[in-house]
Amino acid sequence: MAAQMGGETMSDQPYHILVVDDEAETVDYLNELLTIHGYKVTTAHTGEDGLAAMRSGSSGPLSPTGIDLVILDVLIPAPDGYEVCRRAKADETLRYIPIIMVTGLRSKEEVMQGWGVGADDYVTKPFSPEELLARVEAMLRIRQMEREVLRHNRELAALNAIASVVSRSLDLDEVLPATLETIMSLLEMRAGVVCLLDEEGKQLTVRAQRGFFPGDAQVLSRASWRVGQDVVGQVAASGEPVLIEDVGGIEPWASIVAPGARAMEGSDGAECSLLCVPLPAQDRVLGTLVVLRSRTPGFTGPDRSLLAAIGQQIGVSVENARLYTELRQFAQELERSQAQLVQAEKLAAMGRLTASIAHELNNPLQAIQNCLHLILTRRLDGEKQGRYLVLAQEEVDRLIDIVARMLDFYRPSRGQRAPTDVNALIENVLELVDKRLQRGNVVVHRQFVPNLPLVPVVADQIKQVFLNMVINAIEAMPDGGELVITSRLEKAKAGQGPGWLRVSFADNGVGLSSEELKHIFEPFYTTKSRGTGLGLSVSYGIVERHGGRIDVKSITGKGTLFTVRLPLTSAGGESNGEIGPDSGSR
Repeated sequence: MAAQMGGETMSDQPYHILVVDDEAETVDYLNELLTIHGYKVTTAHTGEDGLAAMRSGSSGPLSPTGIDLVILDVLIPAPDGYEVCRRAKADETLRYIPIIMVTGLRSKEEVMQGWGVGADDYVTKPFSPEELLARVEAMLRIRQMEREVLRHNRELAALNAIASVVSRSLDLDEVLPATLETIMSLLEMRAGVVCLLDEEGKQLTVRAQRGFFPGDAQVLSRASWRVGQDVVGQVAASGEPVLIEDVGGIEPWASIVAPGARAMEGSDGAECSLLCVPLPAQDRVLGTLVVLRSRTPGFTGPDRSLLAAIGQQIGVSVENARLYTELRQFAQELERSQAQLVQAEKLAAMGRLTASIAHELNNPLQAIQNCLHLILTRRLDGEKQGRYLVLAQEEVDRLIDIVARMLDFYRPSRGQRAPTDVNALIENVLELVDKRLQRGNVVVHRQFVPNLPLVPVVADQIKQVFLNMVINAIEAMPDGGELVITSRLEKAKAGQGPGWLRVSFADNGVGLSSEELKHIFEPFYTTKSRGTGLGLSVSYGIVERHGGRIDVKSITGKGTLFTVRLPLTSAGGESNGEIGPDSGSR
């Protein structure tokens, strides 16, 4: 703090205090008192001179130069102290400077007027030097804390802005220049360069630059450094930042200066500082970030830390772009391979995934369509409307989860099992396909044993199996027919567990031949003119992972009987309620 540090700021520069008073004796006294205690003092005798002194050298709340505190007398030539304080607090650049008002007036109204125009503290004449110094030190402590908060906020804003820039694209020709623009704008840098290593990791070249004259930019665009050569190569080799306070004599930087710096400080660049930070990704350096700034204010410790963090963000962006390029090349190669495999009668893995998702998404979409159709076209009471809306919502939720479950036929995504009423599950499926049953002239006969025990299953997966069975039955009876759905318990053979809950679906449709029965559960096998041949294969995998099984019997021209058996307890003695991805795989 000020008193503890002998009037110095955290950057080892003395605090700069402005004294504004029209009494020469008071000005001399305060100048001597504050100077003895290590402060730098500037004086002014009028309100206008005071405002001018406040504006001199100050570029905002984080400016390392300019006034840190004002001791302002109320009764000074126009504008008076109140007006000076009001103007300062209304100015975006000056409003953060603390002001201690000094007056010989002791009335409550005068004090309140000072607070009203934004004064930060108040002392009345005569005052003791101890009191004034204590108030000065308190205000400077607050000033320092405000600066720290503002600096942290600026750093967070800069990091967020850089993160936003580097995350919106994987095109380095777009990301890197935009990143440099953001750095220069937010951190008030003169110029910046991003250098990247070649594929062999031996040479650095300029990939993006901002802030240079066109001629200088051309020179830089042709520049290159070996790893270990000059400051750029040294940072790439060591992975550690390097700060050069004065770039005079260091090429190419000495003769290449940002336009603003050149105009202000001369063409030799002797008054510029340079900071070079690495662009790390994982355990290696991908390049360097070079930033130029005027020696005043130069690069503070927080600036160096912030730019190092920005360098890390850029490094991640460069690595992501590299990985994306590799992935894109791999995808192009895979696409070419897939185009060749499409000519064969079986699709490869990517084609299998696409067909699986397309097929399995169709059923819940159809269910949602049915629910919405019933609500829109029928006069239903509130309870039924609510039930259909809940059913539609469940199917929407299932659509969200179904893609992950369909990724791998043999290993569907892990799901939570819960005790489930199978009869209620079947009724739910029948409600979903009610309209389709009507349009297909299919009559459903329910033969459910009531009060069946709850079965530990993943309800949405078993529902998918039942839905697939019903839809297959409808399609097997193009001219209409009857579908008999039966549920009952089935005893297991001695020593084979507590038994099964059996659900059967019997239709009187076209049936299947003996040859078709051999392949009915194979992926991509279908007897339909349209279809992917995945519905029954996926259903088989779901039931098998529940420790159950599916059987089929059929007679051509008579109909087909599918039987689903589910164990009354978890398969394999599992007690965690989950279906492991590998359990029961065939």
